[in-house]
Amino acid sequence: MITAAMGMQELNQVVYVAALVHDVGKIGIPEHILNKPGRLTEDEFNKIREHSVMGANILKQIDTFSDLVAIVRAHHERYDGRGYPDGLAGEDIPLISRIITVADSFEAMTSDRSYRKRFTIEYALEELQRCAGTQFDPTIVNHFIQFVSGTTLERNVGNLLAPDQPAV
Repeated sequence: MITAAMGMQELNQVVYVAALVHDVGKIGIPEHILNKPGRLTEDEFNKIREHSVMGANILKQIDTFSDLVAIVRAHHERYDGRGYPDGLAGEDIPLISRIITVADSFEAMTSDRSYRKRFTIEYALEELQRCAGTQFDPTIVNHFIQFVSGTTLERNVGNLLAPDQPAV
């Protein structure tokens, strides 16, 4: 969806596959941490942060996924350079990682979690916009928001994710 909105349909397949495997490193994170209903301790949060490197290391061993190693490693980098694991910033972060970050963050905000209820689609879009240029690539956020605002996707996603909640 994002690559289409950006006019980069040639990236659709690699973005799709990268999105499927980007959190494979969570297999190495204890379930009690992943599903903890309350606030994580500093040690627990540091353990969670290891999943992007673990995922890259897993994919490194599979020739078919070698092109995805840097993408998976960088999916928690921030546009302002304050992310992890390497503190990459802006265009130094692989484009596909920046795309996945926006999509994954939207999905995380609009889904129920063990530690909180889902946010509305409207709130999630506002949060993406607020964090454009710091956490997220502003160009990707703008394409995402324009696409969502220009289609019935927002209503459809809202109905799929929150059938008990009115669409915004």
